[in-house]
Amino acid sequence: MPVHCLVFHLAGMEALEASRGAAAVAGALSELDQGVASIIGEVLSGSERSPLPRDLPPGIWLIPYRSRTLDTPDNLNGRLLGGRPENHHVAVLTATTQLAGQLARDIFGSATAALARFRVHQFPGYPDLQQVLQTLESAPRLGCTSAEAQLQTLLHQGGLRTLVQPIVRFPDGQLLGYEALTRGPAGSALERADQLFDTAARCGLSRELEIACAWQALKQGKALLPHYWLTINLSSAGLTDDALRRALGRPGIVVEITEHLPLNHARALLPLLDELRAGGARVALDDTGCGYADLEAAKALQPDFVKLCITIIRSLGRNPALLADLAQSTATLKGLGIEILAEGVERVNEVEILRDFPVDYAQGWRYGRPQPIETALPVA
Repeated sequence: MPVHCLVFHLAGMEALEASRGAAAVAGALSELDQGVASIIGEVLSGSERSPLPRDLPPGIWLIPYRSRTLDTPDNLNGRLLGGRPENHHVAVLTATTQLAGQLARDIFGSATAALARFRVHQFPGYPDLQQVLQTLESAPRLGCTSAEAQLQTLLHQGGLRTLVQPIVRFPDGQLLGYEALTRGPAGSALERADQLFDTAARCGLSRELEIACAWQALKQGKALLPHYWLTINLSSAGLTDDALRRALGRPGIVVEITEHLPLNHARALLPLLDELRAGGARVALDDTGCGYADLEAAKALQPDFVKLCITIIRSLGRNPALLADLAQSTATLKGLGIEILAEGVERVNEVEILRDFPVDYAQGWRYGRPQPIETALPVA
């Protein structure tokens, strides 16, 4: 059975200590110890692992474990190895994140997000800690290139563009709101959303980017709020930004949670979501499908509505077996008092199939493509 090591590495410790003080950082890391163990436990569920050694530099956790595969939860599948894990005697997986902002809570949010950005280092034999740490220091930061410089410019000097896509009542098509979508500068390497956010993920800037996107969407989208609702996307890491959360807690705003979370992490978001709701905002859960985990997260978070996974919508006309699962899932959601939005609706046959389900809202090219906010404003 192969031996693997998971190395969890928090970068930026010196900068954080300089800004907040070594004692405060040490206290936050002490609080985080149990949280990191919990996160790692989710990733290595079912594996045979050793206790966390505590004679490591601050911000680094190393966990040897034995497993027949490197399988992880669904949101991490396919991100680890291109080949068969059984062919590797030792693989060191590193999750690196950059620290900034608040302490324990922000660190925990950054740590959770970092686990979706594994790197894999192979060693000829079981490595000692020094060998691992040297590899961490010498390895390039998640494949960053000159695109990082361009991204940094966008974050600090502006240049991000906010588009909005219509959300309509289903099935009559009455316009109710818009979802804010971010693009990079037109004609640039970061124009497309996938290029923009993939670059941020490779460079450890996902949280910074999504917070910048949310602030810009809120600023530019205010003019829509008297007439329509505005949906703004955030991950759990972004939700920990206190100033942003306070600004989003207002009528007309829908905060859409953009990631699949382990159930215990979903429950940890409840106090933050309660703050948003207290200010008048609503909460949506993105990419909800027919799976047990999705329904359990919906039960835990009690969103105002969920968005059916776009993959499900695409498959409706080709996979009859999916219809029964979808019927059961949507019935469960409606039983919980949760409304349902079908996203990615493009074709007439998709509209017709969805008429058989308790769908409340729809979004997709069938109802309108992303457009500048100026063109979405009502004519005076």
